[in-house]
Amino acid sequence: MGEKGTGCGQTQKAFHINTGGKGQEQDVSSAGRPQTPGDLCSNPPRGQCAFYRDCLESRFHCGSEGYPLGYGEKFCEKFVAGQEKLSSAGQKWMMDTMQCLQRVLVPDATAPDSKLKLDSDSESVHGTNGSDSESFLKDRRCSALKEKAFDSHSACYLSNGLCSLSGRDWVQIVEIIGVKTLFDSWDAIKETIEAAEGCL
Repeated sequence: MGEKGTGCGQTQKAFHINTGGKGQEQDVSSAGRPQTPGDLCSNPPRGQCAFYRDCLESRFHCGSEGYPLGYGEKFCEKFVAGQEKLSSAGQKWMMDTMQCLQRVLVPDATAPDSKLKLDSDSESVHGTNGSDSESFLKDRRCSALKEKAFDSHSACYLSNGLCSLSGRDWVQIVEIIGVKTLFDSWDAIKETIEAAEGCL
């Protein structure tokens, strides 16, 4: 069972209960009630990656290369799969950081649909037909989401104690993420440098 908190680096209570039969486990919030999809999007539980697909991709439709699936979910799942390689302090950092990265995007996952429509209406595209305009606006929203997400990476890494981790944990984190990923794009390079500088 986890602990409750409200900001990046803090935790919440979310745990599984077995309600009787096989396959009957369900997420339960700290208030003792079953978690709903709305809970997932407004208060992502620790150690889970469904937020990226169920809350972001389902709204933004950025595709397999977009941030929700191509980066957020992909690396969340890599961290979950590789957590045993980390020390207990490294595992705590990983869980806190994963939750921080998701919480930064909660406003995007929970904004009313009318807000997304208003944003689209205010960004009218002249000289394009309806489907071109929709595609442009979708791409623009996906790019903005990616930029916001990447901008949060170094802050979440640092605020959750990256600098206090052992050298062994640093090596394991780089192994889990992959060296190529750290230098795969300008956004990744910028956040890697900011995180490293934050520890100097």
